Amino acid sequence: MNPEISTLPRVLFVDDQAEVLENLQIHVSEICEPMVAQTAEEGLEIFKEHGPFTIVVSDQALPGMNGADFLAMVNRRDPYCSTMLLTGHGAYSDAMQAVNDGHVFRLLDKPYSPQALRDAIQAGIRQRQLVESEKILLQETLVGAVNALTETLATVKPLFFGRAQRVKRLAGEMARYLNFPHIWQVETAAVFSQLASITLPEEEAENVFQRKRLVPKVEKLVRKFPEVIDHLLGNIPRLEEVREILDCLMVNEEPYRTDDKTLVFQAYEILRAALEYDYIETEGHDSEIALATLKGGKKAFQPKAVEAMSQLLHKSKTRYLVQELSMNELEVGMRLAQDLKLETEMLVAPKGTDISRHFLQVLHNYESCYERSPFPKLIKVFVKETEKENDSKS
Repeated sequence: MNPEISTLPRVLFVDDQAEVLENLQIHVSEICEPMVAQTAEEGLEIFKEHGPFTIVVSDQALPGMNGADFLAMVNRRDPYCSTMLLTGHGAYSDAMQAVNDGHVFRLLDKPYSPQALRDAIQAGIRQRQLVESEKILLQETLVGAVNALTETLATVKPLFFGRAQRVKRLAGEMARYLNFPHIWQVETAAVFSQLASITLPEEEAENVFQRKRLVPKVEKLVRKFPEVIDHLLGNIPRLEEVREILDCLMVNEEPYRTDDKTLVFQAYEILRAALEYDYIETEGHDSEIALATLKGGKKAFQPKAVEAMSQLLHKSKTRYLVQELSMNELEVGMRLAQDLKLETEMLVAPKGTDISRHFLQVLHNYESCYERSPFPKLIKVFVKETEKENDSKS
């Protein structure tokens, strides 16, 4: 481990007086890693280049933009950052307004003692840790709920939510490969991109899934999909960015733009490429043709997203084997390598469906309703290669 790399919380101090900044660093160097700036504009640049910061501390009386307005901008860029305002010189009313607006975690009156400063910094660190813990808990709860929803709806609308599972998996892997910071947003958007399909009449669902020409009444329903999705997500907290991703996908359907580097548009490009790949593959084309279409077709896709997909698909070919197993041999973690249908040709689960405990229970429920199993005797599944199998090849 490099001893020069600090593991202390990072804190940004902004004050126009160099002497004050020097004293601040001396007082807190044992409990945090301080960085300093003398103007709000310089502070924002450092915040962008060297963030994230656990705490940002600013004097109210800054040249140009004042401290309260500066911390409001910090809050918009990182709502989880603890912010503190140093007040004095009769600026108390402005400082209180910043607190009331929710932009400031704590006020510190000038002059203050070194111990008061250290106590405030420790409180800010604890606040950031608390907020981060709550964020992780809420995020994990939301992701768990989305996964449960996907598994349940996959049994009701196997075409669409089989696609949701496949696209969620591929888009999530692409996001990880590209070091996208909010993978859960990409995966959640993948699931909700198919949610409006539950409003479709069953006889028309397959035409929509396969992008066939639709009768006017169904076209009208499909045009309302964005409205349906927005209504469903509108009452769920912390899904604002997911709604923006889906808005790009379902309303704007814009081609790749090299000038748009926002996280929402990056997530949209990842999801858009994954959805298009899944559509091409479900049309019966292999992965090489699907990738070639994404790279050189009429629609333009983000090159980085397509390259990430290409690398991941190449790796997956070497990690999975196709085996034919009986129903009793199916295990959690396997993946269907064929469409699973009843003897009546009714689709139960499409190719690519992950085999989970819930899925195995669904199959058991089907079998219990028939005198003999309505499924094929052998089912093709993707199985991860074990180390033993890899050793036998080498």
